[in-house]
Amino acid sequence: MAYADAAALRPAREAEVDALFAVQAELRHRGDLVAQGVRRMGEEKEALERRLQDVMMATDVMEAWVVENNRRGNTQATEDAIEPADVLSRQMIECTAADLALEDTIYALDKAIQEGSVRALSREQFFHRALSAKVHSEQQRAKVASMAARAPQYAS
Repeated sequence: MAYADAAALRPAREAEVDALFAVQAELRHRGDLVAQGVRRMGEEKEALERRLQDVMMATDVMEAWVVENNRRGNTQATEDAIEPADVLSRQMIECTAADLALEDTIYALDKAIQEGSVRALSREQFFHRALSAKVHSEQQRAKVASMAARAPQYAS
């Protein structure tokens, strides 16, 4: 009887043991994956720390350069920073600068048109011009009044 009960439970227990072995194998596999991930993350952390040191050293060099150049003072004009080798080079720099300035202007106008702000800007310009005209006419009136006040009185 006990033997029959044990024999009946044996296949169920073997299936449980096999399932546990499968779980154990899966856990070992996942443990290996986690260990690899941790190792890779450690390597990446070390690489990032080395890169951070490089960036910090480059920052220190740049800050020292800025301090040195600020100490010298800004006696040189920005336009003189690049000296062309000949007349054609100077002309090429001037043409390129003009071309890029016009391109920036066209871009700004295009953006203003797309945003619909051209009309608002025109209206604002109109009011400024109207105010300017009023101020100018008031200045002229004050100038005439000042000249009239200084003029000798010839009334008899």
